[in-house]
Amino acid sequence: MLIVLLYGNDNHSLNIKVKQLIEENIHPDWKNFNYANECEPSSLFTELMTIPFGEGGKIVHASVQLIETLGESKQELEEKIESIPENVILLITGDKKPDCRKTAVKVILDYAEIEEFNLVPSWDKTGIRNLISRLTTKHKLSVTPFALNYLEEALGNDTARADSELAKLAIYANGKKLELDEVQKLVSNNNTDYLGLKTMMLRGHPHVAIEQLNKLLDSHEPPLKIVATLTSIFRDWLITKAGVEAKLTDIQIAEIAVITNYKKVYYLRNEIQHAKIEKLKRILLILIQTETELKSGIDNLTSRIVEICTL
Repeated sequence: MLIVLLYGNDNHSLNIKVKQLIEENIHPDWKNFNYANECEPSSLFTELMTIPFGEGGKIVHASVQLIETLGESKQELEEKIESIPENVILLITGDKKPDCRKTAVKVILDYAEIEEFNLVPSWDKTGIRNLISRLTTKHKLSVTPFALNYLEEALGNDTARADSELAKLAIYANGKKLELDEVQKLVSNNNTDYLGLKTMMLRGHPHVAIEQLNKLLDSHEPPLKIVATLTSIFRDWLITKAGVEAKLTDIQIAEIAVITNYKKVYYLRNEIQHAKIEKLKRILLILIQTETELKSGIDNLTSRIVEICTL
């Protein structure tokens, strides 16, 4: 018997690990019988106690939320866990670690192998460089230093996109080292466009902001995604500015803004150093209104960006 807990917001990497566990432990001819991923709390241990059909092992896949609902006592859980057949794995996944205050969770974690999959923070340049370098190695891709810098900027912390784009580049390269111009033709850089857009909106430069917006639209970024990204950025800016004016610490600001790593607040402070809190409030309200309009079928995105720039 083995219990594996995988959690975090890097869904791409987490799903790769799940696929790896399935391939390593379940015979492909018997997967339909030996991979269970739709259990109810009442049937979880019944499924775990059922031995695999045919060859190979068995995986019972449960969510963190399901594990948190188990109501057995500590002794009952320990007895059940220790009775699970040796070739059956309880796989638990979720976007966050289960609530350790719950009895069932405490018991299960005592038996579990735990692995965390979290996205590199978007502001962590060293972490992003390590991510892109690791993936280029994975795909046996060789690029020049300038091309590597471009990939770091273009792909950022988007693990799924980085994995996909670098796999395509490796096929194109066919073993040769790629130069910057070759990489630029094959990988678009929307992150720079978002950076330019948010900066121009804050500084009040409508013509440049619209240029950046058009680049995003031309690269097939959905308007709703653009607005959602900008809303998230300006929300963090507003909370940070309010926290600075209230003389809160970076840790306190991070807690209010639900920022997992408080070190990000240092960068946010610098970005909104000269911004006015009232302007940030008005921008955020306009972005929320724009999102509502888009969901209603009204596309006022360009005019709303201009309105924000003229505040």
